[in-house]
Amino acid sequence: MPLSRFLRVLLLATLLGCNTPSEKSLPDPPQGRRSEVVQAKNTPASSPPSPVPSPLRAPRPPVCSSSPAAAGRSLPGGILPHLAASGAPPLPGRIPTGNGQWTWVNLWAAWCKPCKEEIPLLRAWETQLASSPTPFRLAFLSLDDDERQARKFLEEQPTTGLRASWWLQEGKGRIAWLEALQLPEEPRLPVHLLFDPQGALRCIIDGAVEPTDFAAIQARLARR
Repeated sequence: MPLSRFLRVLLLATLLGCNTPSEKSLPDPPQGRRSEVVQAKNTPASSPPSPVPSPLRAPRPPVCSSSPAAAGRSLPGGILPHLAASGAPPLPGRIPTGNGQWTWVNLWAAWCKPCKEEIPLLRAWETQLASSPTPFRLAFLSLDDDERQARKFLEEQPTTGLRASWWLQEGKGRIAWLEALQLPEEPRLPVHLLFDPQGALRCIIDGAVEPTDFAAIQARLARR
């Protein structure tokens, strides 16, 4: 075959090869990262995303509870020392209960962060409940082991804050006091004890109170 004819045949074959239907139908190159492309390819379009399960939360215990063994018990007797900031009026030797008044005893400690955080709330409730039909008193009982730490906290409080507290000192006396109310040797503070106007234990609150608890506590105080 002459050289000129061979070149014409070769040129024609090249032009036909560039316009083959198979090459025209190739899809556009994918956009984005390779991992995204692989994920989109392997995920069926009709499959909805799987819901993410939400963690289960334990229901909050009732605001007031008391064990059958502790219900109706009186506050243990005996003289209790107290801690007070400079200039604060001294407390009597006993926490008063009964005499027609509800008594709320708050067990706290200066090392207990939730205890300290809820004190302003308790003092605000004390003011609100002072005008209620049922007489009410609030008492604080420290379970601090370090007297200096407790006194430092009281000294740092504002005039409207907690400036004086009864003190349940470490030792056998504290253990006996707690056992008398069916409380553990080392209770998880804070703990709240509510004594009725006759001086009988009617409510134990294990843990810090919240603003939303006020209605339930107010309803409890309305009972006799």
